[in-house]
Amino acid sequence: MNEQEILAYLEQDRPLRIDMIEGIRRKNAKILYAGPDAVLLCKMDRFCLLVSDTVEAGIKALQATPEGCRVFVTHNEASKEAVFRTFPEINHASACWQAYYPGTEPIPVPDVCEIKPFPPEELKLLLSVYDPDGDPERYRERIERGDVLAAYRDGELAGFIGFHGDGSGGMLEVLPKFRRLGIGSALEITLHNLAISRGWTPYGQIYTHNIASRKLQESLGMVVSDGAIYWMYHKDE
Repeated sequence: MNEQEILAYLEQDRPLRIDMIEGIRRKNAKILYAGPDAVLLCKMDRFCLLVSDTVEAGIKALQATPEGCRVFVTHNEASKEAVFRTFPEINHASACWQAYYPGTEPIPVPDVCEIKPFPPEELKLLLSVYDPDGDPERYRERIERGDVLAAYRDGELAGFIGFHGDGSGGMLEVLPKFRRLGIGSALEITLHNLAISRGWTPYGQIYTHNIASRKLQESLGMVVSDGAIYWMYHKDE
């Protein structure tokens, strides 16, 4: 299958497969396997994304998994079962909805704060709030690329948001003092606008237990998938 045919297959369920579609379009995903009933991609040389029409098709596609890769994002029940059967050491699957913004024009941003590129000197704060065990260099690279934004209220850092390494939107944190002021929505809309300015489709993921977050995404015009994707890995690793 050529790239156009692969994208046509993935577009059969755009909301659920938007991470795979964007991975191919942004050239940050490697195509490991592509057949009429399954596609396997690899992102960041760290995890694989799989969708398959049947368990058997998924198992066949997984034969192309790179050595040492044991984190998967599966896009339906068939592909999830294929991973469990192929890699019995994997024992955990976290369910998420996918959400993407379908528009291509900038979205008006609520005037509740000032939003700027995230300042490198505040990296320690970002890590302490969002990812205490995270790799500082990985976050510093995102900041230097302009992939992280900061919100200020009355001159004080109030929150931040950014692109994950795979290109999805996330990292949203509003500091306690500044919550319930609309700053989270302003940050998310600004990140969507940044993605649109780069020619990307804005997208992100929501844990299926987080109903409040799903309602927020829908209120911002995001299209949320009906089904779930599953982040799969060995829970102790």
